[in-house]
Amino acid sequence: MKLRTICATLALSLGIGFGLSAPASAQAPGPCEVFLCMAGVSGHGASGPECTPSIAAFHLIQVWTPYFNSSATAAARRIYLSSCPGATSVNQGVLEAIISTWGYWP
Repeated sequence: MKLRTICATLALSLGIGFGLSAPASAQAPGPCEVFLCMAGVSGHGASGPECTPSIAAFHLIQVWTPYFNSSATAAARRIYLSSCPGATSVNQGVLEAIISTWGYWP
């Protein structure tokens, strides 16, 4: 096996193991919380230190095919944020601002 495959498998198994054993309060933030925090850092609200996990969760959404695919990453991040009910109806402009500013970067 290639070293890269071994490392990826190890990272995935550790991530799943920690995810299954973590308490409910340590789980990843939901799409609405991520949307609010990303809106704050995009200039459409307030963002503070409590947004650090939400911003990190947003940036963890990445598509690699086998290299970083910026357009597919932006599409995946848009779909994730759109799963928050208020992100697409009333706040479509804010969603587009988030994706145009932060959606295409790893």
